[in-house]
Amino acid sequence: MRINALRKELGNLLAENETGRPPALRRSLREEWLYATDIPALLDEEGSEWLKKRLGENGWQFIEEENWLLTRKKAEDPPDGWFDGLFGPEARCCLSLLERHIGTGGDLAEAVQRALIKAGEEGENAYEEACLKLHREWAERLRTGRPLPALSMRYFGK
Repeated sequence: MRINALRKELGNLLAENETGRPPALRRSLREEWLYATDIPALLDEEGSEWLKKRLGENGWQFIEEENWLLTRKKAEDPPDGWFDGLFGPEARCCLSLLERHIGTGGDLAEAVQRALIKAGEEGENAYEEACLKLHREWAERLRTGRPLPALSMRYFGK
């Protein structure tokens, strides 16, 4: 698993709190969130409010659900250390589509960023699988006259 700059930043914010054990920090299973942490179960109300204030100050969005804090942060460009593999044929297809059809659809960009960051942490196979899914979705968008998301080409190796 890759430890990218966003994960490091969030981990450092969580570490500012005194807890009996280090909080868990995992990729969220939900598409609309990047990471999940069990820190709410470790903090009192004052500590929880302080953490939420710090997260907001640093550009993190979050919700609390069942003693888990689900978090995300915009990443127009990939965070440092996000992927350490080779960009395969599906990534190159996505790059080609973006080069030929400049993305203007802002409605999907953040969701795609989160999916690619999560896949980048998992490695080359997961990244290529995510790009395959995007390639199919984007081809459908283009066939139906909808724009591609406005996304940095750096997510595909450029």
